[in-house]
Amino acid sequence: MKIDGGQGIREAADPVVVSFKDNYYLFASKSSGYWYSNDFSNWEHVFIPDSVLPIEDYAPGLFIHNNYLYYVGSTHGKSMLYRSSAPEKGEWEPVKEIWSFWDPAFYVEMDNLYMYYGCSPVDPIYMQVLDLNTLEAKTKVVACFNSNKENYGWERTGEQNELLHCPYIEGAWMTAHQGKYYLQYAAPGTEWKSYADGVYVSTSPTGPFTYMENSPVSYKPTGFIGGAGHGCMFTTSNGNYWKAATNSISVRHMFERRISFYPADFDKNGYLHTNTYLGDYPMYLPGGKEQTTGSYQPGWMLLSYKKPVTVSSALEEYPAGNTVDEDVRTAWVAISNKEDEWLQVDLQQLASIHAIQVNFDEYGANQQGFVPGVYQSYLIYASINGKDWYPVVDFSAKKTDTPHDYIEFEVPFKAQYIKFQNKEYTVSPNLSIRDLRIFGYGSGNKPHAIKDFTIERDPIDPCKAHLSWSEVPNTQGYIVRYGVAKDKLYNNFQVMGKTVLEIGSLNKGVTYYFTIDTYNENGITQTSQIEVCQ
Repeated sequence: MKIDGGQGIREAADPVVVSFKDNYYLFASKSSGYWYSNDFSNWEHVFIPDSVLPIEDYAPGLFIHNNYLYYVGSTHGKSMLYRSSAPEKGEWEPVKEIWSFWDPAFYVEMDNLYMYYGCSPVDPIYMQVLDLNTLEAKTKVVACFNSNKENYGWERTGEQNELLHCPYIEGAWMTAHQGKYYLQYAAPGTEWKSYADGVYVSTSPTGPFTYMENSPVSYKPTGFIGGAGHGCMFTTSNGNYWKAATNSISVRHMFERRISFYPADFDKNGYLHTNTYLGDYPMYLPGGKEQTTGSYQPGWMLLSYKKPVTVSSALEEYPAGNTVDEDVRTAWVAISNKEDEWLQVDLQQLASIHAIQVNFDEYGANQQGFVPGVYQSYLIYASINGKDWYPVVDFSAKKTDTPHDYIEFEVPFKAQYIKFQNKEYTVSPNLSIRDLRIFGYGSGNKPHAIKDFTIERDPIDPCKAHLSWSEVPNTQGYIVRYGVAKDKLYNNFQVMGKTVLEIGSLNKGVTYYFTIDTYNENGITQTSQIEVCQ
């Protein structure tokens, strides 16, 4: 971050993904530039100085017209609109000052440029139509909708939507699909795991808009990292929809955030939905293998959760166990960043290992903005018996900055022990790791299905519900799926370490259907039981 109080804190949020010429471009708030890629795997960062583009503005708005990519940032009023025919070269030119306000988003249709904007705990999402060629206003500003937290529980603030103050309604995004216009928006606030996107729909890009009862339509309140709000929808070359969204860490600063991609789609009834089921587990890249398999994940399970960990050293408040607690908000911190710092995980059984994700922390860092020379180099060893080790990853000469480094093995291997060995860590004086996540398959059986569960809707506040069930042996966790119909169980909660769930994110007056899956290191088991919650 470049903002005051943002020393040593990474911030990327409010993503916009556009397909322009031969590349996909990813813009995000406060990122000292933007990225481009043609395969969603290898991303090139284009550093942009403030003298070229006001890239440090929040929530960038972009659109394409006449072989130019246009850019404007969030402001309290007027802002310069820029354009580029070669954004991969970092070449931009000013075009015209326009009223962009906060969180501008654009939709182009014929000669109309529809602008949606708004970011406030008081004001609504607004819309105005501009002439695409002259950029002059064609209509007056129209209010589209505002918060309705009394009836839409997911709009309420807090990690469990439990707080009373007004939410921020923000992050508008328009998607047209089969003659309908889906105006998406974010609530209740970027600092919460409950950060999500809802949607209103219309037969016209100008409205009037009707709330879709299955909102939120992009929702990830649990798991390793939570939050799936304020983003965009985009399509790949094969026509598949994807959602780019903002995740919350928000430990050292409210705006400490990350960006994730999730598959999205419209069902046969026109319901927009985003698939966040185990959404921080390995998945196929947009436009990749999922085109032909019909699945967006290879099915590898988490092997490292709550397993025994030993380390070379640790600060008292940042113990080794934080690296296997499946929580991005905690970390292990070593007493130095020297080469002799290491971390070892005992999987307690021989397992087939397919991928490893090293999630680095920034404890003690003090950089601001884009700083060259920041990198993490390391090795990873594997062992069957904890005595005889062999290398599986050699990044000892790596000089790139990869805060969430992911290694996928072309040939999976058997091991019980995994050891991370530090080489160089130039982020700060202390090596720190949020989680070392190991994926693959264990050597046992899947858990049994849930036999029975109960759900009770709050009679006073129908936005709330309570679920409970009996513990299933040999289970790592449970996934509560729910939705507005038996074939629309699009949202979910991942529950670990307990057999109850309090929900505060339902819509008043909507009937819901619930089911619960069980999972462990060997796979997922679904139940045939679906309960109605009226």
